[in-house]
Amino acid sequence: MKAVHFGAGNIGRGFIGELLYESGFSTTFVDVVKATVDYINETNSYEMYIIDNNEKKVIKNVKAFSPITNEADIVEAICEADLITTSVCVDNLDKIAPTLAKGLKERLNRGIGKVDVMACENAFYATDMLKKALVENTKAPVTEEELDKVGAFPNVAVDRIALSTVINGVRVPQIQAAFELVIEKDKMVNPEAQPIKGAEYVENLGMYLERKLYVFNCGHAATAYFGYHNNCETIHDALEVPEIKADVVAVMKESAMAMTKKYPFKFEELEAYIEKILKRISLEALHDEVVRVGRSPIRKLNLKDRLVGPALLAESYGLDNTHLAKAIATGYTFDYKEDEQAVEIQAYIADNGIEKAVEKYSELTADQKLYQLVIENYKAIKA
Repeated sequence: MKAVHFGAGNIGRGFIGELLYESGFSTTFVDVVKATVDYINETNSYEMYIIDNNEKKVIKNVKAFSPITNEADIVEAICEADLITTSVCVDNLDKIAPTLAKGLKERLNRGIGKVDVMACENAFYATDMLKKALVENTKAPVTEEELDKVGAFPNVAVDRIALSTVINGVRVPQIQAAFELVIEKDKMVNPEAQPIKGAEYVENLGMYLERKLYVFNCGHAATAYFGYHNNCETIHDALEVPEIKADVVAVMKESAMAMTKKYPFKFEELEAYIEKILKRISLEALHDEVVRVGRSPIRKLNLKDRLVGPALLAESYGLDNTHLAKAIATGYTFDYKEDEQAVEIQAYIADNGIEKAVEKYSELTADQKLYQLVIENYKAIKA
């Protein structure tokens, strides 16, 4: 079996590439970084490390092409592929769209069968976003009707801690053993097929996407903001502080309780999920800095994101969200000077006050209970 994967970064090689290899695929990577392409092609393999035990793993049966210099080879690989995946960050989907569109259009012209195309990105419904980018690209025009004739576009939920280190001048993925890859099976070419081993194939992907954002990402961000405020360097350090861990657990449980009202999750299974998350993110070997996890606070304090989203969901069901409000308020104190978004928020607060900042960045209004809780918590923190 053959796969084409766009993006040879930490997630591309360390997560998706490893699963494709373990599932029996030979994989063609597409990446713009020449050093990475050359490194893969030197031995048609690459190294990665499992953080948990520092185990080195060699992924074989791979090659790589650059869309800058080898687009024709990529188009041919797409025509031969049994599966196409991406992990380039959602902001870059429009950049890979022309090359992918050319390959799919050529595949259609040759009368080759339909292929699953999956965007394995850390975003809600990323494959839908990729399909939209394909249709909207002007360099290699393709219609939605043509795409539906040549491909199937299931959405995917991804969850794996992926870092990297530089060894002999090459960036090598460092990946945590635990992962979750959930695929929308009813949108696949063959809904009964399970091409990637270790993935979970479900009908209601939305509940899993929201569980990841509102429980995992929520707890991760809360840990970062609580930890930063208490001068902790890493997530591990923060969770070693009993008061911080208690607040984080409370934040995640408030979100989990709200999830049980919206979806058919049982609270007990979400409690087990929380325990699993805490075990994963507290691993000392990760050395995961709170400033990395807390970065881009404008995005993370947004109305629909990991903290405000579940807090409003809890409020809509009349549930407790006091710890979520505390996490949001602490996020507004994140003043890391090397983070552009943090600098912007702090400047806005200095000029306009916390009330206007919460209205602007979290889109909350003074008539909402959550707004009042966030303001109260912020002022208590700053007192």
